[in-house]
Amino acid sequence: MKLSSRRPPRGREPFLAFTLAVLGALAAPAPAPRAQAVRPTPPAAGTPAPAQAGAASQPTQTQGPVPSTPRERRALAYAKLLEGQRYFEGVRSGTLTLDSLRRAQSAFQRAAELEPTLSEARAALAEIHLILNDLKQAEHEGLAAVRANPESYGGHRTLARVYTFQSRLAEGSLDRPAADKAVAQLLEVVRVHPNDAEAWALLAEFYLATNREKEAVEALRKWATLPASMEGRFYKVITQGRDLSPGSANARLGEVLLRSGQTAEAVAAFRQAIAIEPENPRHLQLLGEALEAGGSADQSVIEELRRLVAQNPGNAGAALALARAQARAGRVEEAAQTLRGSIAAVKPGNEAERLQLQVQLAKIYEEAARFGDAVKIYEDLLTSRNIKNSPLANDRDRRFAVGVLLEIAGLHQQAGQTPVALAAFERMRALLPDTDPTADLQKVEFLRSHGKRAEALQAVRNARQRFAGEVRLLRQEALTLGELGRADEALGLLRPRLKGDASDFEEYLFMSSLLISAGRGSEAVEAARKAVSLASAEEPGQATNALIMLSSAQERAGDPKGAEATLRQILAKDADNPTALNNLGYFLTEREERLEEALGLIERAVRADPQNPSFLDSLGWAYFKLGKLKEAERYLSDAARRNPTSATIQEHLGDLFKKLGQREKAQTFWRRALSLASEAADTVRIKAKLNGETK
Repeated sequence: MKLSSRRPPRGREPFLAFTLAVLGALAAPAPAPRAQAVRPTPPAAGTPAPAQAGAASQPTQTQGPVPSTPRERRALAYAKLLEGQRYFEGVRSGTLTLDSLRRAQSAFQRAAELEPTLSEARAALAEIHLILNDLKQAEHEGLAAVRANPESYGGHRTLARVYTFQSRLAEGSLDRPAADKAVAQLLEVVRVHPNDAEAWALLAEFYLATNREKEAVEALRKWATLPASMEGRFYKVITQGRDLSPGSANARLGEVLLRSGQTAEAVAAFRQAIAIEPENPRHLQLLGEALEAGGSADQSVIEELRRLVAQNPGNAGAALALARAQARAGRVEEAAQTLRGSIAAVKPGNEAERLQLQVQLAKIYEEAARFGDAVKIYEDLLTSRNIKNSPLANDRDRRFAVGVLLEIAGLHQQAGQTPVALAAFERMRALLPDTDPTADLQKVEFLRSHGKRAEALQAVRNARQRFAGEVRLLRQEALTLGELGRADEALGLLRPRLKGDASDFEEYLFMSSLLISAGRGSEAVEAARKAVSLASAEEPGQATNALIMLSSAQERAGDPKGAEATLRQILAKDADNPTALNNLGYFLTEREERLEEALGLIERAVRADPQNPSFLDSLGWAYFKLGKLKEAERYLSDAARRNPTSATIQEHLGDLFKKLGQREKAQTFWRRALSLASEAADTVRIKAKLNGETK
């Protein structure tokens, strides 16, 4: 079963951010006048009247003598248009004042009244309303502009921006109808003005968000050929800080190519980005990651990464890539030297970067089975924070100490030093308040994840005597009992918590998970269906989580068609749900059905969450089933690095190395899988592989 929750939307209001990007730099005249309320002007004859919006975003009413002839009206309209453009010029140069904005709005409105079909005035009003956060009026004026002139560049561009805001592209939760309208307007923009960098860049983002990767690459290639744009504020807000420069275009193209497995093309794109912006540390880092992702550790790759680090010694990303390539080539001391040099180059105050490099150094020692050296790195981290053996005063230090001590425990366990590993949890307990059960929770989880379930059961029961009301400990006991094949005892702990109301949602979800692990699929389905029925309509995520659990229960119960139907039910409402994509792809892969479709589904999940070890395992397993063993090794190894305690991932690696003819290596991974397996069926299957009883 592969469960995970979707990444939450980013907590930023792009609409407000764009307004601030334009208005925040307004050069207010001295002395700064107090903003005056402005009132709406009745729409010109023949123009549909929009619903009233906030007064602050409405144009100033402009009265004056009305010319008597159409020719005079047109002449005055164009004069007002030119007047408005003079006032509005500050938007381009970054010197717009509040007074100029008001005068520009008034002039454009007057021009539109005199000549309702004057598309330039309507387009300018649309842009002003967008700046003033009035999307409805901006859309109204933009539509009026393109009705008057289908070639209106400004009208199409503002409409594209309005629909981009409404699509929630920046928040990561796409509104598809609004996204489709945005794409339609962006295509109009590039039809009218083929060299608009913003339009091509946004088209690429929409194509990526809707899984049209080929079209995204084409849009990015077009963008990469264009000169730098002078108006990058909107794109920067929507993409959380990216520029509209040619260097950024090539870097973005490289990222997309790398994610799709086109490593050589990605490397070329990153090199082009560096040629354009040689001092950009992000481009150097991306090139290092692309070279590393090639799966090669030959001397040419190492030398190129070494040149990147020499170009910019402070680029931690390039140093990390070089160190990993050196370690992969078996040159552990060189890797350690690279990281130590980069650590020494970290500027004072950049502690997050220093910590990242130190942790990577420990990981390299761990992968080389130099557990003592890795432990020393972590012990030095504790010493640097003056963390000893007395209670810590703040939560930040407590969280840091817990994380470090977990790493230390895992290293000692790998070294076969179980008593020393368990001692780390006693150290953890000494650093936390007596009322904090974290040390006990982590100890039980550690014992369970390393296959020591009898010891975990004893530990959790001891802990529950001290923390009688701690629900997390109760659930740990239930999980442990389930893994020991004592599911009825586990359910006996959980059922008294049922209240017969909507609050039972989490309980049924947990029960279903436990029953899946116990191999009791039919009962798991029943519990999951109860969770589905209790899911809150106000929290759509609850229904999604319950349906994902139901699909896993159906698969375990021997109902693959039901599992597939449930996952497709989720995807019908949320086509980009990464967990549903991954699970459907994995289920198809396990059944060896429609493998190319399965691969595509899993690739979409990995694009959404490229560091998720479960998704990476699914991708590696799909490649294995397709006979693409090099790609399988790359993704399965990455998954194991990110989650070394997964029995499934370890078993998959064993199967891969057997296929590669490396029987001894396969046996190593199968033994690890056996030590981590909790279900009887898994244990029987892995033992058969170890004993050579399977083909």
